[in-house]
Amino acid sequence: MQTQNKLKDEEKNKLFIQAMDNFRSAETLDEILSSWQTILSLTHLSPNSGIHIYYYLMCKSKGINWCKDFKNKMDSKLKQMDMNHLTPEYNEQSVVVVGAGPGGLVAAIESALLGTRVTVIEKRTYLSRNNILHLWPFTMKYLNTLGAKIFYPKFGVGGMDHIGTKQIQRLLIKIGLLLGVKFYFGHNFQDLHKLPNQDQILTRCNPHIPDLPCTLLIGADGVSSTVAKRYDFNRKTFVHSLSIGITFNFNNTHTPEEISLREFAVASIYHPAYFKEIQDKFNIQLENLVYYQGETHYFVMTIKKNSLIDRNVFKEVKPQISELIDCSNVKIPELVALARDIATFCGVPQTNEIVLNHLNKPDVQLFDFSERIQSDDASRIIPVLNQKEKEIAEIAEPEVEKSSNVIVTLVGDSLIEPFWPLGTGCNRAVLSALDAAWMVHELATKKPIDDIVKTRQGCYLKMKNALAETFMEPFKISVNPYTRYSTRRL
Repeated sequence: MQTQNKLKDEEKNKLFIQAMDNFRSAETLDEILSSWQTILSLTHLSPNSGIHIYYYLMCKSKGINWCKDFKNKMDSKLKQMDMNHLTPEYNEQSVVVVGAGPGGLVAAIESALLGTRVTVIEKRTYLSRNNILHLWPFTMKYLNTLGAKIFYPKFGVGGMDHIGTKQIQRLLIKIGLLLGVKFYFGHNFQDLHKLPNQDQILTRCNPHIPDLPCTLLIGADGVSSTVAKRYDFNRKTFVHSLSIGITFNFNNTHTPEEISLREFAVASIYHPAYFKEIQDKFNIQLENLVYYQGETHYFVMTIKKNSLIDRNVFKEVKPQISELIDCSNVKIPELVALARDIATFCGVPQTNEIVLNHLNKPDVQLFDFSERIQSDDASRIIPVLNQKEKEIAEIAEPEVEKSSNVIVTLVGDSLIEPFWPLGTGCNRAVLSALDAAWMVHELATKKPIDDIVKTRQGCYLKMKNALAETFMEPFKISVNPYTRYSTRRL
């Protein structure tokens, strides 16, 4: 009997090791979630266990090398935080993050490391974005502290300072799950509310998520942020000269010919002869051109409107730029042909086909970046009332003070839309996410919420002007903004 039990335990352990390895190597969101569910089933862990999931799995995974490496990374971060004296206060909190882009995922991970309950709500059910993100040295170092290379071995190889959006989402979701972050994919955030005769603030989503409290709401749901609109953030639009971008991906078969291609970022004002050759050869007038090589051959550039018209890309020449470049007005074969000409000019073999997206259509897209949206404020204090309190508030305004308040804060593109030629998007998203996570600590210390919002605003004013050179080595990677920005006054 004892021998049989031993064999059963050995078999269970083999299944567990296989499940952990499958989780690490999973590529699609479905594969990640399926392997994670297997791990939870084998260990009988509840997905609501929070950071205790991490401690249990690392204890059970002592014989798995990559888990040892991950534990070393996380233990180093936890030791750096040294906030165990606030554990009960962190456990009282429930952070809800709307959006599973890089900014939202970093905010979730850092909040989870503090020991609070964290839930991420994401409307998509897939990872499909092939665009490649330029990373500052600060961001590279930060991702290394999380163990990025464990889940994406190519990270930083050969001085590579970029990563695909899909790849960074993939590794951050895995890290978040291991730290006890709970994810709801295919759900749309609606608002915060309270039940009758209760003070607890709950999150309302579609489809419904039962019993999801919220003590801090983080909006990381992009430029068209539902959170920013729902809670009346004052977001301004800055208009620039007409700027049309085009991005596309070609398959990378990693032949010696392809591997030898050099990445570059060039502008017409500095290399006029290069761009004149493209114009003369293909009737394509560009202002700049960026090429990165990763899992795909990735291109992004600014193109003149007349070039698109001359190349017969549009079904109809419309006066409004939004209508002109709308996918319903674009001749995809002509746009693909234009992309093929540029890729060929840059050395991508003609045998390489354009990548197909999650809809099985060519991964080529036009976008207008003539306007950029930016919020005045990083955070707002939002009163949340139940129906009875709302009725009272309509009669007597002073009664509103009896409502429950919650801080709503924005990160990433929800907060400040990037200007892509500067390569600031992902980097400022990470900075804003770290700043937002610091609010979890300040809430735990019972700091007045007006002061918390004021500190967050001070961080925002510094973050939105930050560039790569703002952070010079040696810099410290910490959730604490006072270690990150140049002055102690925030």
